[in-house]
Amino acid sequence: MSERFFIIDGHSQCYQAFYAITARLTTPKGKPVNAVYGFTRMLQKLLREHQPQYVAVVFDTKGITHRHSSYREYKANRKPTPDELQIQIPLIYKIVRAFNIPVYAAKGYEADDVIGTLVKLLSDKPVEVVIVTADKDMEQLLNPKVKILHAKKGEMIDPESLFKGKGIRPEQVVDVLALSGDSSDNIPGVPGIGDKTAVELIQKWGSLESVLMNVNLITGKKRQENLRLFADQARLSQKLLTLYRDIPVPLDMNACKLNTTENTELKKLFRAFGFQTLLTDMVATAKTEETQYHLVDNLEKFHEFLDRLIAQRIFAVDLETTSTNPLAARIVGISFSWQAREAYYIPLMAPEGTACLSTDIVLSKIRAVLEDKNIKKIGQNIKYDLLVFRKNDILLQGIVFDTMIASYLLNPGKRNHNLDDIAFEYLSYKTITTSEVIGSGKEQITMDQVGVAKVCTYACQDADISFRLADVMEPRLKDGALSQLLQDIEIPLIYVLAEMEWNGICLNTHVLQEMSGILTVKLQQIEKEIYASAGYEFNISSPRQLSEVLFEKLELPRLRRTKTGLSTDANVLTTLAWQHTLPKLALEYRQLMKLKNTYVDALPDMVNPNTGRIHTSFNQTVTATGRLSSSEPNLQNIPIRTEIGRQIRRAFIPSGNDAMFLSADYSQIELRILAHFSEDEALVEAFHQDKDIHSAVASAIYSVPIENVTPEMRRNAKAVNFGIVYGLSEFG
Repeated sequence: MSERFFIIDGHSQCYQAFYAITARLTTPKGKPVNAVYGFTRMLQKLLREHQPQYVAVVFDTKGITHRHSSYREYKANRKPTPDELQIQIPLIYKIVRAFNIPVYAAKGYEADDVIGTLVKLLSDKPVEVVIVTADKDMEQLLNPKVKILHAKKGEMIDPESLFKGKGIRPEQVVDVLALSGDSSDNIPGVPGIGDKTAVELIQKWGSLESVLMNVNLITGKKRQENLRLFADQARLSQKLLTLYRDIPVPLDMNACKLNTTENTELKKLFRAFGFQTLLTDMVATAKTEETQYHLVDNLEKFHEFLDRLIAQRIFAVDLETTSTNPLAARIVGISFSWQAREAYYIPLMAPEGTACLSTDIVLSKIRAVLEDKNIKKIGQNIKYDLLVFRKNDILLQGIVFDTMIASYLLNPGKRNHNLDDIAFEYLSYKTITTSEVIGSGKEQITMDQVGVAKVCTYACQDADISFRLADVMEPRLKDGALSQLLQDIEIPLIYVLAEMEWNGICLNTHVLQEMSGILTVKLQQIEKEIYASAGYEFNISSPRQLSEVLFEKLELPRLRRTKTGLSTDANVLTTLAWQHTLPKLALEYRQLMKLKNTYVDALPDMVNPNTGRIHTSFNQTVTATGRLSSSEPNLQNIPIRTEIGRQIRRAFIPSGNDAMFLSADYSQIELRILAHFSEDEALVEAFHQDKDIHSAVASAIYSVPIENVTPEMRRNAKAVNFGIVYGLSEFG
């Protein structure tokens, strides 16, 4: 019998997946999907390893079942399905159906009953049935044509292996459980009879009824007494455990026939759920797509290319450079694309002996096109290219689309908006990654050291993919009413942020040098106090050595354990500080050391030697709230609540004697917008009366007069106010 029909106990697998994957997996929009991911991996593994011809997945339905009418306490001991799992079950249904696998369920019956009915309906079909479950009740369905694949252990069980392992036959499974009971379903059985005794009784007497008829011959006075007293309970348990096999479930063999053709719906779900790893196996690669990528490495080719470029009204442009810092980067080459799957690469730097063109000649010839506002430009993180071009005296004009920003607008909760991820999500395309070209870690080289042919493919791909993405993403932006936001706000902001990054900010390095000396002395003082408190010297920055001092030498309470040992994080040290001075000193030492290393000593090294300023990067696509962030260095994270933090901020100075810093901010703009759209009377009234909105909300929450609101109450209310605006839910 070659063909096999797999019946999957979906409900059981949902629970198993949910508890097996404890990591917090969420969709780009923040919804939990750990059970969905685990279930999908299970299904893929099952189909790959066993290659069944037919598959069906069976689920429970909500509400009471027929068994509850016989026994009100049936499954009464079970905790409700966790909310985080409950909201994932409809998503799992979608995954199953996207695999072209039918879902079976019957109101008033359990998944087990549906499985029992399907097994009976398949009994006259030329297939071998395999039930995928971890439920021991299912063993009653075993026969020469029906096996069980244990979902957790991966073992295949048939009547022979059941008898070898437990010493009972499939028709005896229910009787054994009727005696021993099943605590997972709150099935009582007979008190005092466990699994081993139940098996022995059924082995000797053959069935439950035979056991109950021969109570006088069974050894053990208490056992006899319980069997007499709880005979009806045993029979009830037998009834509860026996699966229904005649419920109204229509079997459609054609629908269950596994269809392995590529499924676009499954790709959509993988993208929506953020399952990039699962999507990898389904996407096209750069090697399998037919492309026309042209290397423009001599003047004849360049002039032919230039004639084509000048004729274009829109194109994608991308730079290959020697550095991720635009103000330090040198141009290695430039790629252009104005037609899907076709692109051009002009090498300006290459390994010695390799043909490339003069940077001055190329830039002088393409300057007019790049600076023409009427010729539209597309790019990925095009602010970077804008700055590099500016460094080479070209003002890039006509930017109309940035794929990174478009991805952010379409999905602001998504973690990454790099070209690799976006190509996966919108084109089902696996790109050549930067690390594949220049390596990583100690083996990493710069782009000018890579062979031109390799860089050509990589660079052309980036321009080509950017051009294609714009074509795919623009309609989605329109559908989401986001096109105007991109064109009127985000694109113009690129120029503003680029100007800010280009100008940089002045830093008084002398102030920080003085602070560094003061902090060094302070840290040395704290070191001495810590050593005196511990009784010996040790590496304060080592969590392991600090742990030994706190929990072995000083015998302080062991509050939390991590994979590497006892925790000495800030929360632990703060708690322990009430019991001993050393944790308090260690916490202060860490805080000062972090300020010294992260800001006081690091910021002067970040000053550009050519401009004498710090040039941070301002990011439009990092925060889910729409706020800007900054990096290299992060100038928005400098402490302000401590005196040392305020001193660090004072090191940032205007550029001249006549210059000054001006700070402006909207007053609670998000909450004013919320009041406008919600028309909440209390919120609107609070703004009309020019009240402190956070204090007003705190007053309502804590039922105290507004004048009695404490700073702590106000902070909590503020967290609630902004949490609601930015989509805070019970899941985070």
